[in-house]
Amino acid sequence: MGLQRRTFLRRLAQGMGAMAIASSSKPLLTACANQANSPSSTAKTGRVSSNGLLNPGTLAWGAEQGPPYVFFDPAKPDRLLGFEAEIATAIAQLMGVQASLILGLYDQLPVMLAANQIDFILNGWEVTAERQKTQLFSQPYYRYGQQVVVRANDPRFQAYTANSEISLEILTGMTVGTGLGYKAQAILEETPTLKVRLYGGTDYFNYLESGAVDALLLDTPIVSYEILGQGIGANKNSALRVIGKPLFLADYVMAFNGDSPKGKILKGEVDQALSLLKKDGTLRRIYERWGLWNEAQAEIGIL
Repeated sequence: MGLQRRTFLRRLAQGMGAMAIASSSKPLLTACANQANSPSSTAKTGRVSSNGLLNPGTLAWGAEQGPPYVFFDPAKPDRLLGFEAEIATAIAQLMGVQASLILGLYDQLPVMLAANQIDFILNGWEVTAERQKTQLFSQPYYRYGQQVVVRANDPRFQAYTANSEISLEILTGMTVGTGLGYKAQAILEETPTLKVRLYGGTDYFNYLESGAVDALLLDTPIVSYEILGQGIGANKNSALRVIGKPLFLADYVMAFNGDSPKGKILKGEVDQALSLLKKDGTLRRIYERWGLWNEAQAEIGIL
């Protein structure tokens, strides 16, 4: 997803001191996962070994919060939500350990990983050439794409529906916005026929509504939650709409410390857990609950 990714609730994180939620809050996070429909209630405890964990009994995963990936319920700030939070809980349950979220800003997660402050990164992470120098990666756990979003009343796009076959050519000469550091940034900047605007946080929605940009290009999970209103606590944005099928499909993976023997062991254990969660229907149930299930997930082995 690129550096500084997903800053949706960064102010809340800063208000909490961007604190590490570790041993003192582990019971809290376990309770939160149960409140949010614990995804792996059918999983058998201890089916996967946990020899790669830095601290026995605790699976410490790093992320920057932001819906629908991982975030605290605005109505109940001690309640952890998000499809990645549910995945972390499901893996921990298979290992017979407790999941513990360690908060950090997106661009600091690799530093935390290298310093062995976390077991792995689970935060809409992608494989890049730079990351391959120091990180190991799990098998894919979600396949996503880039989604074009426009104003609902823009007459230039009336001919397109969410099922239209499109390319970025339909935006030729227009100004397209995305988040600073998003993968979409690289895609847009490699398209010379477009003018690119980059925004921090979620201000890009406001800029599109006001007409400052003609369209947005964003990850499908973000659009599903923020525009379509799918997922726990989501609200539909009727001022905006999606056009065309998702473009530039790619995969989310988890990242491990490639310089640590523990990281190499844990990668194998997490891959085993993911294989089980793909086959027993757990991942599918999580994605259906968050409005993220689609046929592309079968391409990475999710049943």
